[in-house]
Amino acid sequence: MLEAVRIHGRSVVAFLLLGMTAAPLAACSHGKKTEATTCASPKVVITIGSKQIAASSCSDEYVTQPTETVRVGRRIEVVARAGEAIPFSDEQLVLREVSHTSDRRTAEYQALRPGRAGLDIHYGPPCPDSEETGEPTSPRHSGSDICVLLPVRVLPAN
Repeated sequence: MLEAVRIHGRSVVAFLLLGMTAAPLAACSHGKKTEATTCASPKVVITIGSKQIAASSCSDEYVTQPTETVRVGRRIEVVARAGEAIPFSDEQLVLREVSHTSDRRTAEYQALRPGRAGLDIHYGPPCPDSEETGEPTSPRHSGSDICVLLPVRVLPAN
């Protein structure tokens, strides 16, 4: 039996049951083409309200996400897989870490004022591919290993 569920229009999760054996499968969507593969759990999952973003691909590589827009006061939760580091805010005056677990696998950030910030990782160069273009992105600062994982635009509160 094969069941599929679309999540945020990006990925499909399915379970194939054969007798007593259950094999988890995940399909990654690249444009209009969907392929079924066995994928590792995401390196980092970012939650903004009810939206969850898996910031890695089925090939277990980080993927730079499109810009997310939030309002002042909004909190963003980040959960990293064991062995992965949580991203850090590159602009603490706009988006600041307000809490984290003792094992540093879960952190929460809050949008403090209008502006632009990024949740960055130590990764490159080259930096992870962009989800929008599929092309490698550039390091945040020339000659550094700091790469943006999720650009964030903060708007004033309502």
